[in-house]
Amino acid sequence: MKTIESIRIQGRDIPFTRRNVSIEAIDLDPKNPRVQYLVGQRASGVDQQDLHDLIWAKDSVKALADSIFQNGGVYEPLILQVTGNRFVAREGNCRTVADRHLAEEHPDDVRFAMVPAMVFEGELTDEDLAVLLADMHVAGKIQWDAYEQAKHVSDLANRYHKTFDWLASHLRLSRSKIQELLSAHKAATEFMTAHPQPGNVRKFSFFHELAKKKALREMLELDPSFKQRFHKLIAEERLNDSKQVRDLPIIFANPEAAKALELKGYAEAQRVLVQADPSLESNVFAAIKNATEKLAAFPANELGELKSNPQKLILLRNLHRSIQDVTTLAGVTL
Repeated sequence: MKTIESIRIQGRDIPFTRRNVSIEAIDLDPKNPRVQYLVGQRASGVDQQDLHDLIWAKDSVKALADSIFQNGGVYEPLILQVTGNRFVAREGNCRTVADRHLAEEHPDDVRFAMVPAMVFEGELTDEDLAVLLADMHVAGKIQWDAYEQAKHVSDLANRYHKTFDWLASHLRLSRSKIQELLSAHKAATEFMTAHPQPGNVRKFSFFHELAKKKALREMLELDPSFKQRFHKLIAEERLNDSKQVRDLPIIFANPEAAKALELKGYAEAQRVLVQADPSLESNVFAAIKNATEKLAAFPANELGELKSNPQKLILLRNLHRSIQDVTTLAGVTL
């Protein structure tokens, strides 16, 4: 049974029908942002079986299949577009793959043979779909991962020429967040163009972390040598966690640590830094360093109170005695 409805996108009412569609009649969409994230630079060079295998390899999709099984079928409707006598999953590729597996495992269970869908004939343009997906997965409750969001925002800005004001109001994101996503996507795309191995798309998180720091972002954009250096670190996997990007300024400020990073990786660079400054690794020495800095800038008005306030003097005496005790136990002299 078909129920004709319409959805308003960019000032137009676009008709669609609600119906149940055979899971066997649905093709995956290689242009979908989530699919492109998986296949990297190969989005136009994979067949349907490749797409299926790549999507099913994700643990989250296997978990989705378990959820669909528990629910007794797909609950949220897919967004499908008619192509000839088949349908393309413009949104819902993961649900399609998960349900396919359930249909194969339970061939006699009708709950997995059909899926609910919003079916568009030909009226839904790529731009319409981009706006709709932005509503659902950037501004909406079911949000995509950072790369998927960044690529989508980039498409809206560069392919469909949406202004910053449109993006901010429509996606309910701050201008700084939009700039962060655009910068990260641009930087990651440049890296993947120079290093086109499909798996490199998964290194987006390093560029996203860098884009969050204005100083680092500007260095990447304005300093070709820094860009080359950063690309080399990522390509050679000298950094293995995107959060390590935050430490690049302090590492690069130490020539020995920078050399260790480029030759052996982050762990060795961190070892060099800790040798030079134990407070980076030890909470005790971090407290000592902080206390030393505070004492070096001791307020003049506090100095005058030491004689009149015995409790403050006691605190200083206790600190002095604690230092003496530590050096005695360690067998060292100051």
